[in-house]
Amino acid sequence: MPSNKTRKPLADQPADGGEIPGDDALVARGFWRSVGVVAFIAIAITLFLTLRKKPVPDAGSGAVVAPPAPAPSEAIAPPSVVRFTDVAAAAGVDFVHESGARGGKLLPECLAGGVALVDLDHDERLDIVFTQGEPLEPSASDPDAGRGGVRIYLNRTEAAGEMRFERWRGDEALALGTFANGLAAGDLDGDGRVDLYIACVGQDRVLLNRTPTDGVHESGAIEFARADAPNENEWGTSAGMLDADNDGDLDVIVANYVTWSPAIDRSVNFTLDGIGRAYGPPTGFEGTMLTLLLNDGRGAFRDATAESGVGVMNPVTGEPYAKALGLVFVDADRDGRTDILVANDKTPKFLLRNLGPADDGTPRFTNIAVESGFAYDRDGAATGAMGIDVAWPRNDMSLAVAVGNFANEPSSLYVSNFYGDPFGKPTFADEALGQGFGAPTRRYLTFGLLFADLDLDGNEDIVQANGHLEPDIARVAPSQTYAQRGQLFMNRGGNAVPLFVEAPESTLGDLAKPAVGRGLAAGDLDNDGDIDLVLIDLDGPARVLRNDQATKHGWIAIVPEGSGALGAEVEIDVVIDGKQVTQRRVVSPTRSYQSQCEPLARFGLGTATEIVGGRVWFAGDRLDGEPVEIGPIPAGRVLRVRR
Repeated sequence: MPSNKTRKPLADQPADGGEIPGDDALVARGFWRSVGVVAFIAIAITLFLTLRKKPVPDAGSGAVVAPPAPAPSEAIAPPSVVRFTDVAAAAGVDFVHESGARGGKLLPECLAGGVALVDLDHDERLDIVFTQGEPLEPSASDPDAGRGGVRIYLNRTEAAGEMRFERWRGDEALALGTFANGLAAGDLDGDGRVDLYIACVGQDRVLLNRTPTDGVHESGAIEFARADAPNENEWGTSAGMLDADNDGDLDVIVANYVTWSPAIDRSVNFTLDGIGRAYGPPTGFEGTMLTLLLNDGRGAFRDATAESGVGVMNPVTGEPYAKALGLVFVDADRDGRTDILVANDKTPKFLLRNLGPADDGTPRFTNIAVESGFAYDRDGAATGAMGIDVAWPRNDMSLAVAVGNFANEPSSLYVSNFYGDPFGKPTFADEALGQGFGAPTRRYLTFGLLFADLDLDGNEDIVQANGHLEPDIARVAPSQTYAQRGQLFMNRGGNAVPLFVEAPESTLGDLAKPAVGRGLAAGDLDNDGDIDLVLIDLDGPARVLRNDQATKHGWIAIVPEGSGALGAEVEIDVVIDGKQVTQRRVVSPTRSYQSQCEPLARFGLGTATEIVGGRVWFAGDRLDGEPVEIGPIPAGRVLRVRR
């Protein structure tokens, strides 16, 4: 049967059943095209490898790639070495701090620990006053129940001798039964003696000094009378004295932390990992207000918080939102009045501008921290701010404010340039990262913090006391430790960038020994001219850190006396290495964290042998007065100045 399929003609099919004629030519053309492409690629690669710039090996190493260059600050050596030696035990200072911790993890326990360096017995030697905690919920059998308050060590160091202190045995009775934190020192009743105000968890205490002023350092007898502070039940942290109403006597400002009670603390119930209580941030607690107590000149006070403006309210909620831990006083806007700078924990910092008293004498303050750039860090966040201090670290008119912050928040260094503001308000910018102070502080939790010219070269350095809140922090943050070493940042002076460089740990001596650092105070304890330190170790022995710098640099100390001494600003003109420099200090013993430093202006002179001249502006004198002029003075002098 014939097929219905169409068949190709026989002539279109290969005779031998093989390829169709013409296939070889197509294959050949494809082959040579491929060869050409491959050859072109090979030539291009050869030219690239031949003509490219070859790496230059390091001389002598044979390495093709050099290692990364170190950060600039790592290649800069500190100007000089300052080593500290803990002489507490040898000097007779056997104070051991008591936090009151008994396992309940109550927040005040982890923030305690203040110290003051003051001359209580009028012998021109700095004594040491420690604040002491106690169990917040004591059992009847607890031996430390009711034993808070203060501990006093009188300075018995002889000229050119080793430090020596003697415990005054009447100290426990002065403020018995108080959980004491910070303290303020100054003459409250105008009798020439240094009195004490003690900030506590609960009711604060006032101790008026009644020590005889002649021969007391030989007998060892000191006396205090207890006075009443206005009734209040705040959690006071730092405290300080200043003439807030410009009436010639000292008033008291108290930094209060949060609204607290054991019941509130338990309801917040912070934990590290969901198991068991831990010390937490203040974010779960309501804020509070600073307290301003006006002095009648005889050591009696009235509460002027509400009418003075220091009770700052949250502009959104209208509620108090201070969570204050640190205070320092300085004329920040150069208008002749002493302003108040406040370190708040996780809420914006305050810069309380002093507007002068009202017609009825009431002091007036307004918070300008936000518009001045001081309230937040460089990222616009409120930091966990604790310690605070001020200085003019470049020896020019740029005021700097250093603030110690929480772990993983670098410490801050706000530098002002108020001359650019037509209304005279200071304008601050945080320059910590660019000035060598930010990055090395990030991993530490800083409480005590101070400016001090520790090598006496004429430039103020920065020292920090570090330590975490939570003993078990390493469980959730392996990079953190509870006890942490101190840090020292040396000032390179002038227009150096970075201005600060961290001193190597190996050079610090006992400052590098880890501690749960809290209060930190500075002063010349052995009258050798350089600045020593006292550091509080939470639940541990206090450290008396003798400054063993060996630069042989000169120094001078100027002590304003009488009305307007606290808050005074002192300037000296000195020629160092052929260049005239003007150094400035503010006499604000209230600084750092819950601490008081020596109440004077101490200057390092470097290689200079004398100061050319200087000026003392007592507090309030810039408004309508003139400074007390100082003539040429040789190095190594303590000069007392009155109006």
